[in-house]
Amino acid sequence: MAKRVIDEQALLDAALSEFSSRSYEEASVNKIISSAGIPKGSFYYRFRNKYAIYLHLIRESSRKKWEYIRNTAEPDNQAQTGGDIFDIFLSQAEAGLHFAAEYPAFHRLGIMFSKEKGTAVYRQILMDLGAADDAGLDRLIDAEFGSGNFSSRYSEDFIRKMIKALLFSFDEIFFGSDDEVPGLEKSMSYLHELVQFMKTGLGAGMSEP
Repeated sequence: MAKRVIDEQALLDAALSEFSSRSYEEASVNKIISSAGIPKGSFYYRFRNKYAIYLHLIRESSRKKWEYIRNTAEPDNQAQTGGDIFDIFLSQAEAGLHFAAEYPAFHRLGIMFSKEKGTAVYRQILMDLGAADDAGLDRLIDAEFGSGNFSSRYSEDFIRKMIKALLFSFDEIFFGSDDEVPGLEKSMSYLHELVQFMKTGLGAGMSEP
């Protein structure tokens, strides 16, 4: 039997458009197929179902984003001297915002995925990706506790939970339910203020009462 030939990029672009503008439940395979201009059988030849192509897009988005952050932020971190965890947060988050500006469809996909928190599909995606959202962040925080770079005013558990809550909820805190991708300048301003807020309140330099 001859191998089916499909325009996979057109299929992925159509799926990205659908999932970045609708919730997982609202997204339609039929709309993806129609937008891509391919036969229904060609879709199911490449992907088993809606979840399979959704997982593919989330995985690809995450890969591209962290590749971009590593290539952009890590050289900056290596060039810094005397930096702390907050400098790393800022450098990586700035790179993430530049990624959002350059790849707005992937950024919108990430926002829509974050709105799935608490659902079965969100939990399944994390399981299939094989990594928790905050595994890398936990290692970074552990290292900073070992170096004494956090204030002793607060418990380790409080600091850990506060950092995660603030970093993982950045879009929700500052941009609410607005589906528009925020401007880079406004996002950068909020980011710098957030990191300074965390550094002032949680850093070891904070004076004790």
